[in-house]
Amino acid sequence: MDTQTRPAQAVIEEKMREIVNYGNYEAVYLFSTEGLYIARAEADGHVDPDRLAEISLLFTDIRRLATTIGSIDRLKEVFMEGYNRSKIIFRFFRAFEEDVVLAAVIPPGRTYRKHTNDLQRLINAIQF
Repeated sequence: MDTQTRPAQAVIEEKMREIVNYGNYEAVYLFSTEGLYIARAEADGHVDPDRLAEISLLFTDIRRLATTIGSIDRLKEVFMEGYNRSKIIFRFFRAFEEDVVLAAVIPPGRTYRKHTNDLQRLINAIQF
C-alpha cells in the first residue's frame, strides 16, 4: 500500500473497510476533536455517526477534565461495554499534527485491540 501517492483518507478508509469486512468492527470513524469526521467505514449503516461524534466530543471534554482534576495524564482510551457484550471504544491520539479520536463499534465476542493498534500505527505513519 503506497501511503505517499494516495490521499490519506483513501488509505485510512481502505484499512478501516478491511477490518469492518473481516467482522471485527461494525463501524469505525476517525474524528477531529471538533467532532468532524476525517475517515469512516461501516458494515451496514445502522450506526449513527452524529451520535458517535457527540460522544467523542463529550469524551474529549472528559479527557481534559481527567488531566485537570485527576492523576490521569492524557487519557488514551475509553471503553464501553453493554450487557449484550457489544462495545464502543474511543481512542485519543495525535495524528496530522492535531489531536484525533478513533471511534469503533465492536460486535459481541470480537477482538479489537490489535486492529485498533494497527490502524493507529497506519494513521500515524501518514505524512503530509
